[in-house]
Amino acid sequence: MTLLMLLAGVWLLLAPWFLDYPFTDAAVDAQRNETGVGIVVVLTAGARMVRPRGWLSDLIILALGIWLVVAPFQIDYGGPAVTPETAQANEVVTGVVLVVLAVASLLLLLRIRRTTPEDAR
Repeated sequence: MTLLMLLAGVWLLLAPWFLDYPFTDAAVDAQRNETGVGIVVVLTAGARMVRPRGWLSDLIILALGIWLVVAPFQIDYGGPAVTPETAQANEVVTGVVLVVLAVASLLLLLRIRRTTPEDAR
């Protein structure tokens, strides 16, 4: 699951080039948002790989995923007529993927902690 989070973060960093965002102000704003979120996701997923995962990293990924889903509608990037649909769709889809991964990770962590005896923690 952590690897999928890392891949989603890398995708956010590379998506503007693969999806060929135009060089408009709205697309640049979307790219900045995706780059910022992508950097935090990559760093958080990287930290999860080198140390035991916990609920805090899952909450960070969950919050970033929710932000990606909400951002195209909240920020509006200069209006729906100006913002590239590919940028909006990319943010929403990647945000949903991050939310699903974070919720699944939180549920697995909760299940592990419930089934693990107290002396094994």
